[in-house]
Amino acid sequence: MRRVLIAVAGLFATTALLVALKSGPGVMRLPDQVPVIQRVAPSPSAEPSASGEPGPDPDPADPSSSPGPGGTTYIGDSAYTEFGYVTVQITVEDGRIVDVVALEMPADEARSVALSARVAPVMRERVLAAQSADVDTVSGATWTSEAYRQSVRSALVKAGLA
Repeated sequence: MRRVLIAVAGLFATTALLVALKSGPGVMRLPDQVPVIQRVAPSPSAEPSASGEPGPDPDPADPSSSPGPGGTTYIGDSAYTEFGYVTVQITVEDGRIVDVVALEMPADEARSVALSARVAPVMRERVLAAQSADVDTVSGATWTSEAYRQSVRSALVKAGLA
């Protein structure tokens, strides 16, 4: 009887540990921790303005926002899923979201690449239509969709729209 109790207690403890350590949506990382390869975007400061002078430099204290010709861009914090990180950039003009770009999506396996390719455009359209991160998830890609929403929510906070 004693062995059975020890075995059951060990099984319970192991199960609890695995559940606690399992990665799910919600783990965040800062924009400066996003791999540089994934964040490649044209620099608005490199483009000359109408006067021929370089455009304004982004605030060095906030690497997640930069002014551009079509509005100001804000990079949301990366959100982690067990399949990889999701990082989203929004462009805001006159208090409205005018563009949403997925800078980083899960790509650790072929299935992740396929899901990411399906999720990113659907979530982009939903965010643009709702002008919010409060949108439905994509069926079959709940964790990736939730991470997308978290990154958008973070960018909206940085933009002062949340």
